[in-house]
Amino acid sequence: MRRFLIVALMILPLVVVGCSKGPAEAALKAADEAIAKVKPEAEKFVPEQFKALTDAAAAAKANFDKGDYASALAAAKDLPAKATEVMTAAAAKKDELVGQWTEMGKVIPAKMLDVTEKVNSLAAMKKLPVGIDAAKIDEVKARLVDMNGTWAKATEAFGAGDIKGALEMAGNVKTSAEWLQTSYDAIMPKPATK
Repeated sequence: MRRFLIVALMILPLVVVGCSKGPAEAALKAADEAIAKVKPEAEKFVPEQFKALTDAAAAAKANFDKGDYASALAAAKDLPAKATEVMTAAAAKKDELVGQWTEMGKVIPAKMLDVTEKVNSLAAMKKLPVGIDAAKIDEVKARLVDMNGTWAKATEAFGAGDIKGALEMAGNVKTSAEWLQTSYDAIMPKPATK
């Protein structure tokens, strides 16, 4: 009987470890699956939150690898819910960026058209304003071509899902269009006031 008790006491820690290992392993697997589902959108739109999520998963795995199954289970069981929160944040950020793109899509083509028309009317003048020569107009036309090319690339990037890249390019186009507009306004003679 005594031998049986000694053997039972020796086996008990192994049984306890084995009992807690399975749930910890299952929780880690569920966490990995949840993180894999949110990864594409979360990495793009909320990279800091996604990093915090993956860091928490790595810490839980490290505990598991050390044999601390209780800590691994405690850390891993909340990760699927956190992954859902990260996905919600990513979707909100994506919606915000798409809204910015939509707004730029209304404003930028109109600005570019306005600037193009003004530059073309300037180029059509028989006598150019003081300080403007044909070379300057050619330089501005080249900048317009670049702006149109950048806008086309931005539109293509947005269509391919690179919303942040598209917004960055669109911002550059908007800045250039505003600069050209300001430059045009500065060189054109002001109408005489009565």
